[in-house]
Amino acid sequence: MLKGTWEVTNVKFVGDKGLYKAFLFDLADSSCFKGGEWVFIPNNGSGKFSTNVNSSVCDAYTQTIHWSFLESADGFTQFQFKYVGDDIKAKNVKSGYRGTIQEISDNMMVLKVPSEYEGNPFDVILTYNKTSDSIEM
Repeated sequence: MLKGTWEVTNVKFVGDKGLYKAFLFDLADSSCFKGGEWVFIPNNGSGKFSTNVNSSVCDAYTQTIHWSFLESADGFTQFQFKYVGDDIKAKNVKSGYRGTIQEISDNMMVLKVPSEYEGNPFDVILTYNKTSDSIEM
């Protein structure tokens, strides 16, 4: 189901009323992910994502990942990934990132990523829309 090239079309925050700031995946401000491209190759779990240069706080960045699904004890499916690279094999990486899939189809995915700002927990909701079947890395 998760195959091809996808774009993050929406980033929103869910939690108590207030001002939110999220630094996602130890990489960049959440606003940098809107308009970013993700490539998923399902047969071997490889992929990559790129941030979008949409403001003065966002640098262009591309990261290779290894991803998979995890059925959690609460019955929800989670999307998990870890950073890999030419010299970094997935089996040697001991940490990564995980979000709960709220909705998924052949063309759309909604991912809930837990976050925290100034000690206050909230969720970042990322909406992905498929843009093509291309799996070019």
